[in-house]
Amino acid sequence: MDRYEASPFVRRPVQERSRVALARIVAAATEVLVRKGDDGFSMAEVAEAAGIPVGNIYRRFDGKDSIVQAIKLEAIRRLEDAVCERLNGQKFAGPSEIVSEISAILAEISERDEALHRVLYSYPMLTPSLRAIGLAGRGRVFAHYNNAVSGFLDFLPEKRRLSVIGFSYQIIVSSFVSKSRGDDPILLEMSWSALAQEVTKAATGYLKEAA
Repeated sequence: MDRYEASPFVRRPVQERSRVALARIVAAATEVLVRKGDDGFSMAEVAEAAGIPVGNIYRRFDGKDSIVQAIKLEAIRRLEDAVCERLNGQKFAGPSEIVSEISAILAEISERDEALHRVLYSYPMLTPSLRAIGLAGRGRVFAHYNNAVSGFLDFLPEKRRLSVIGFSYQIIVSSFVSKSRGDDPILLEMSWSALAQEVTKAATGYLKEAA
């Protein structure tokens, strides 16, 4: 919960009881968001689920939008942490291993947080503020991926190398977002691990052909 306390969308608690209250609010808000989606998400619903007065929530958040923003930012940070831990400083034999690793990470986290991601990546959630959080997070994760892959493609001109790596990254990420969103029946029929395998083949094949 420490990162929620430091979130730019949260008024930072000072006392221990305030930290406990924040934890209850976030847990309740996440549960309501998963259960009711954006349309049914309200401060009143969160307060009821948390068992605290609505006024207590406003001590920590400006409103329901800031709660959702904090939840989305934390979901992205969990993914970024996993990518950073498993890509940075690791020795890979080639780009295919890196693609396989990042696809496996996305599969694990997408499966674990499937219900939450379904809401966070849904079309009603594509507000400018939430989209900005998503794009910034996608950019940070790409930086880890780019650093890992670049050394294997250093024979390419810098601009071409960045373009090739960027497009392979889009193949990976867009596939997982599409399945999370539930807008592709073919992807919906796949398990997360099966999607990781197919994405690895597609992105690795592109890297080989493009290079």
